[in-house]
Amino acid sequence: MGAIPTSDMPGYINLHDRVCLALDRCQESAEIDFKESSPWEKLKWRLIKTSLGMGNLRDGGIVVIGASERGDSWDLTGIRDDHLATYEVDVIIDIFNKYGSPKINADIVLVTYRNKHKFLCIQIREFDDIPIVCKKNGPDSLIEGAVFIRPPAGRARTTRVTDASQMHDLIELAAEKRARYILGVSRRVGLVAKQSDVDRFEQELEGL
Repeated sequence: MGAIPTSDMPGYINLHDRVCLALDRCQESAEIDFKESSPWEKLKWRLIKTSLGMGNLRDGGIVVIGASERGDSWDLTGIRDDHLATYEVDVIIDIFNKYGSPKINADIVLVTYRNKHKFLCIQIREFDDIPIVCKKNGPDSLIEGAVFIRPPAGRARTTRVTDASQMHDLIELAAEKRARYILGVSRRVGLVAKQSDVDRFEQELEGL
């Protein structure tokens, strides 16, 4: 079993800060989901479903394992060592991509919070090009062909697209990403002036 990287390793500083800020606030949202410390097999299906929804969310989201709600407060005791031992990065990413198409981009790191307790964080990144679709049937309402989202309003949850406005928002996000990609390619091949060329032209106009 490969070791889970820690958030003090190069490349994870922004994620470390994001997790610590989420734990400071202890408020779930579309982009933040807390889970009580549990072994992989107990959380597996909920994590798969959440990854499908967060992958379709602008800027993606994070799942933090090791925080549990107790009435009006949160218990930030971190993930237990015996529970942590059941998580393997390759296994998690592999099963996410067995259920998500196209692939789900995930970062899995161990974060040491200010109280010295350790939390397992799974960061799901926004889809690269086209929205993520569930490609296999499974437990917890996983249905082949379903598109899952994290609604911005109401309690934090993952749900299937159920109305036209939700689908329109997702299509708009995909269209924005496609437009940026086409613009980038056009600049590289010279069909569109590079930003530096545009700035230089505007400076020349100001000098007239």
